Amino acid sequence: MTTFFTSDQHFGHANIIKYCDRPFADVPEMDEGIIARWNETVGPDDEVWVLGDYAMGDRARGLSYLSRMNGTKYLVSGNHDLCSPVERNGHLHVQQYADAGFAAVVSQAEVKLPEVVPGEGGLRVLLNHFPYEGDSHTEEDRHAQFRLRDLRQTLVCGHVHDDWRVRRSPEGTLQVNVGVDVWDFRPVSAEDLHRFILEQGDATPSRR
Repeated sequence: MTTFFTSDQHFGHANIIKYCDRPFADVPEMDEGIIARWNETVGPDDEVWVLGDYAMGDRARGLSYLSRMNGTKYLVSGNHDLCSPVERNGHLHVQQYADAGFAAVVSQAEVKLPEVVPGEGGLRVLLNHFPYEGDSHTEEDRHAQFRLRDLRQTLVCGHVHDDWRVRRSPEGTLQVNVGVDVWDFRPVSAEDLHRFILEQGDATPSRR
């Protein structure tokens, strides 16, 4: 079994194609293209953490795609997910997302990335839709109350689309965006994510 991370599919969202200059002609081509790349990457026995903003527009249609997509899927809700705590009645929609195929729906999580350098161990990272600092195509950091406190632990996030793949917070903490716009519209494996973090010179040894 391999664990993967991804974010910000925005299934059903026409404006995102122009907003992020996605290489798709329309919503059906985008949706089917993302599903195809997901299934090329993820196997039936794998697991995938989706870090928010899974679908917009016709969310019921977007949620129906889950049954076509490989792996056990977990959602860390984002500001455009109806089940998000950003939404006043978000808690009322959690079961809808679970019934559609998410094995768990949470607002944040912590996982351990597997060892990729012999003897150096795994790496604990936080998962949240929002980065510690930074937003999508704006200088204002929205939804501040739903962002995690920066205690110098590497954060894996989404939300910022194609603005950046990696960026340090004002505290110097590494933030890695796993959004589809900067990862070829497919999930990234835990091993590849750990290697990418090591390439940035931030292994956060105190959190191994």
